[in-house]
Amino acid sequence: MVATPLTDVAARLSDLVEHETGDLADEVMRLPVSTYRDGDQYRREITGIFHRVPLVACLSVDIPNPGDHSAWSVAERPIVTVRGDDGVARSFLNICRHRGALLTCEGFGHGRRLSCPYHAWSYDTEGKLVGVPGREQFGAFDISGLIELPTAERSGVVFSVLTPDAPIDIDEWLGDMAGALAYLELDRLHRYEVTTTLQSGNWKSTADGYLDGYHVGFLHRDNIGQRTWSNRNSYDLYGPHVRLGFANRPIVGMRGEPVETWDLTAAMSLVHYLFPNISISGQPGRRTMMSRILPGPTVGESTVVQYHYSRVPIETTAQRAELEAARKLYAAVTGDEDFATVIGMNQAFPAIADDVVLFGRNELGNQNLHRWVEQLAGVPAAG
Repeated sequence: MVATPLTDVAARLSDLVEHETGDLADEVMRLPVSTYRDGDQYRREITGIFHRVPLVACLSVDIPNPGDHSAWSVAERPIVTVRGDDGVARSFLNICRHRGALLTCEGFGHGRRLSCPYHAWSYDTEGKLVGVPGREQFGAFDISGLIELPTAERSGVVFSVLTPDAPIDIDEWLGDMAGALAYLELDRLHRYEVTTTLQSGNWKSTADGYLDGYHVGFLHRDNIGQRTWSNRNSYDLYGPHVRLGFANRPIVGMRGEPVETWDLTAAMSLVHYLFPNISISGQPGRRTMMSRILPGPTVGESTVVQYHYSRVPIETTAQRAELEAARKLYAAVTGDEDFATVIGMNQAFPAIADDVVLFGRNELGNQNLHRWVEQLAGVPAAG
């Protein structure tokens, strides 16, 4: 499916509200409860998905200048992504080739060198080893630089595969999701320096919440659910990726007017889900939040890191106060409502270990997620 313009998404959402439905799958999906509990399956997901497919390393605006870097860890892999002097974004294992110390702490930074805190071995922006204190006393070795990871940049996003020398075809992986991302103009964002880290349950349980428009009017009825029509969602499936549209209540008053004149930021909300673990909530003209789901050390744990972005440079106290208020709101909404619910579900699953969970025809994004997990990790088929 080619990514249609955002005006087309708004028109579809208006029709869905009018006809009191959302986009629907062909049938209900039945998924074994074990998909959220089985440790062996979880390892297959880590090795078959997280170690093999292109993951979002950062947004392009996170590392705009040579020497800018972003460091994070996922699936037992510490990663650092650096903008080189040639303007190219490259990712490396964030591990010194001497004794394995981490080169830099997680987060964002800048420097023309990555220098190990243990013995001060240093590397340039292209990962080349350029400094070894006392080299004449150290002895011979054949290390030339950091372990590089396959990396590509498209539509304002930097992607990396966590396995060195693995193939990467980012155009094939994204398909028409690249066009959907391009509509977001992610390269025009400005990152707010404060992030949020929250705990949740199984990574797929957590991802299910980001792909589900059915729950918004119920679980979030006292906050964000007040502005949107629950269960009136559009779903555009681009291979494993999903563009999820939410019809906001003002969309009803725009009917009869040319869609090109609509205030799209009032008419709808959008979530772009990049398989397997990234949710980007926002559209041009609005603040944007990126959420990164990080599988935990066991099958029943994950961590979510949320990053907030503005459409204008963040220069004033008022702008920071506005972003901080949004950050706290979504930390509360997701942490106290979504993730608390997910943790409770994961705690309850042992009581129904031989049962199934259901995904309705109206939960099209969730069904797509689990079919791709099944395909890429070789997990038991859903019924």
